[in-house]
Amino acid sequence: MEPRIVTKATFTVIGLKYHGKNAEGEISELWPRFLQRVGEIEHLIKPEIAYGVCGPMEEDGSFDYVAGFEVESAADIPAGMVKWAVPEQTYVVFPCTLEKIGETYSFISQSWLPDSDYEWGDGPDFELYDETFSPDDEGSGKLYIYVPVKTSESDD
Repeated sequence: MEPRIVTKATFTVIGLKYHGKNAEGEISELWPRFLQRVGEIEHLIKPEIAYGVCGPMEEDGSFDYVAGFEVESAADIPAGMVKWAVPEQTYVVFPCTLEKIGETYSFISQSWLPDSDYEWGDGPDFELYDETFSPDDEGSGKLYIYVPVKTSESDD
């Protein structure tokens, strides 16, 4: 699993928000509800690219997650949806599949980051689903996990 390091400019998504621990797979239930309402979002940049933006984990294990699309303007937010501005960051990007998403996050935090010259950066991480992704691929459709990173401070 060879990642790449990229810098991504600030972007804003509009979508449906979930807050919780995803203990019952609530995020996978959020996506179909969201996709039924995509037509309500104005100012879409690339309707073939979707984002799953994740906030930091709280002490109790809960977090915010927004299933959304990037927009040019967040002036018109549909009822029940939210906007999330993601700041410019340096990211480590890992390709994976829905089937392996949990395993990939574990690999990043437990293996890759500790063995790299990076540490988890500030800001949200996110999943990017491009035009090649198909949810009908029974979990095997490729997506990309973007984790914000910063250079580890050395004690030398």
